[in-house]
Amino acid sequence: MDCDTQTCADAGRGGTAAGELPPADPLPIAMLHLPDAVALLKAHHDCTGALTDLEWLSSNPAAERLMGIAPLAGRRLRGGGIDSACPGLFAALADALHGPVERTVAARRGTTPVRWRVSAGPVAGGLCAVLTDLGPEAPTVAEVLAESLTAALEHSAESFALFDHDDRLVHANGRLKRDLPDVADRLVPGVPFEELANRFALTDPRLTTEEARRAWVAARLERHRRLEPPVVVPLPDGRWLLSREHAVPGGVLVHYTDVTTLKLNEERLRIREAEARTARAEAESASRAKSAFLAQMSHELRTPLNAVLGFSEMLLSEAFGPLGNPRYRSYAGDIRDAGSHLLALIDDILELSRLDGGGMPMAEEGVDLDMLSLRVVSALHEVAKEGDVHLRREVPADLPLLQGDAQALTQMLTNLLSNAVTHTRPGGEVMLTAHLMPDGGIGLMVADTGVGIPSAELPRILHPFEPPDSTIARNSRGTGLGLPIVKRLVEMHGGRMELTSQPGVGTAVVLVFPADRSLPRDRCRPAPLPPVILPSG
Repeated sequence: MDCDTQTCADAGRGGTAAGELPPADPLPIAMLHLPDAVALLKAHHDCTGALTDLEWLSSNPAAERLMGIAPLAGRRLRGGGIDSACPGLFAALADALHGPVERTVAARRGTTPVRWRVSAGPVAGGLCAVLTDLGPEAPTVAEVLAESLTAALEHSAESFALFDHDDRLVHANGRLKRDLPDVADRLVPGVPFEELANRFALTDPRLTTEEARRAWVAARLERHRRLEPPVVVPLPDGRWLLSREHAVPGGVLVHYTDVTTLKLNEERLRIREAEARTARAEAESASRAKSAFLAQMSHELRTPLNAVLGFSEMLLSEAFGPLGNPRYRSYAGDIRDAGSHLLALIDDILELSRLDGGGMPMAEEGVDLDMLSLRVVSALHEVAKEGDVHLRREVPADLPLLQGDAQALTQMLTNLLSNAVTHTRPGGEVMLTAHLMPDGGIGLMVADTGVGIPSAELPRILHPFEPPDSTIARNSRGTGLGLPIVKRLVEMHGGRMELTSQPGVGTAVVLVFPADRSLPRDRCRPAPLPPVILPSG
């Protein structure tokens, strides 16, 4: 569509004196006298095919008056700064390269804002345009609304594309062109949706065969036709878009949201969950191995320990005659006490291992806490008397039965009361109380006036094998596993253990059992109570 520059320039000034158009001028003579601006423009593209500028090939005098430049022929719309009076003119004419366009754009006449109507369409190598100055009239409500909506879509953080009832593109905002750079040059009004789908399939490196591309396009068209629920679409560059399609008057609105961050977070969460499952499986395997090892070691240690304890008892009883030296009797007593302590430690470790591994079955029976507490307190009476510790019990006789394991409940009370008596100075007091909670559960408390525990040591007391404070260690003859075992047992009953203490004042341990474990006393008979076995020490 190239033309001689001088010829175009002469045509722009009106041609010959008689007003005749030179033969090379592509504009008909009649158009030179139209009040509206008429022009032919040539499209210029870069090496990639992208539109860079529009060149004025020919124009009538009205066009030169409207643009305020004469001659226009040979000038560039953007490169020559001719679009300064109407910044939106280039975009409107660019769209006209792909099909007829009729649009109202904002312009300026000097300092006065005006509007131009742009009517343009493609011709070979460029386009033909008619520009009409509409003056400063106020735009209609529909025009204002359309411009506002277009501006809102352009500034939206999400991508939009509107298709008419023939499935041809009406408008696509700039964000969609940035999100889909491989099809950006085809996002022009009038392009069919199917053509865009085919173009996307061709540029997707994951679709390596023609068969795969055809299948993908068919599925995409079907989803577009049926307006199916939202779906997450992966992009070749690693991003993810949430695609939603809505029916609107006269067509379909396709809406895309970038959900890459959410997908990455989901993937990280999935990896963490997999790692957590693996770690849990490894921990369970290690726990089973530990339990098996401890069971084996228990058998291996118990055999020589039984011999040590048996022979030490024989020495103390002098069954085969006197030892001859009183110091030998003292040594035999030390051997027996040390062996008993070691055997108790082995038993507690095995108990804790069974509880941690879930290998201890729990009975569900109605336990009379009044009778159970009386039995445990009676068993500890002599130990408390020897230490000059006053042991009291306040348990209502009409307290509901507690549904649980009688052996485990006996062990819990025995461990707590034994600890309290052990850590209470002569003249002190240990009290066991039980009461019905406001929610219907049952609470048991063992409180003492003993040495107490520093606040910093409380968390360590509940963890087995943590090194205790030296003050606690000096006042303890047990294994140090009593409280961790009680905590595991009460949690097996769905309850919890609360521990409070103050050095020099004393310690209180509360066991709280849920309401669904409280049984009316007339519903069932109390379970038989097991014997009370006091901790060695």
